[in-house]
Amino acid sequence: MRILDSLEDMVRDVHQLADQVARHDRDLAGQMKSASNSAALNGSEGVWNKAGKRRSRLEDALNSARETVMALRIARACRSLPPAEATRVMASLDGIIAVLWVLAYRR
Repeated sequence: MRILDSLEDMVRDVHQLADQVARHDRDLAGQMKSASNSAALNGSEGVWNKAGKRRSRLEDALNSARETVMALRIARACRSLPPAEATRVMASLDGIIAVLWVLAYRR
């Protein structure tokens, strides 16, 4: 599934940015990594699950992806990241969030 490739790419990008953020704020960098990992792991689990657990895992992935976006926004606001880099990764996360939403709530 392409969403799994997108999640893997997102984790790579967020971890690279988190390494830059860690020079200014180690806690925020750790939260960025944790949230992106959670989005990918729960997204993968949700894609392959059936019935009740599927929606629950996809919702967890959605929430973690949204948390990752907020962490990037905070890092950008605190000038721990170049705005263009943070914005680029947030744009890819917007696409991931849209796909996860469709997977979680389509009927």
